[in-house]
Amino acid sequence: MQFILDFLAFLSSVGDTLVGFITSIPDYFHQFFVYLNAWYVKMKFYFFIMSLQMAYDTAVYLLNDIGFNQMIASSFNALPSELRYYAFLFKIPQAISIYFNCLATAFVLRMTRF
Repeated sequence: MQFILDFLAFLSSVGDTLVGFITSIPDYFHQFFVYLNAWYVKMKFYFFIMSLQMAYDTAVYLLNDIGFNQMIASSFNALPSELRYYAFLFKIPQAISIYFNCLATAFVLRMTRF
């Protein structure tokens, strides 16, 4: 008699497991699409970073090609010595170079439309 009761309990357990699985199917699909969406966002962010890096390298190449950094260096060397000292102390030439690198990178990004 105990064997029959154990067998019926087993069938009930299998039925509960099957019902639980069927009722959880929408949640499984939701979790799957959340995972896919997270993967998509991660890949899009990765490609954005890669395109930004390529645009920066292109901008640096273009600025070096036209001699922009040399022009800044020569114009700052033409300043009086005291003014040049304070400009280099506050890193004004590096700030101008970084600013124009950002402008050139933005220009390259707009031109290439990555």
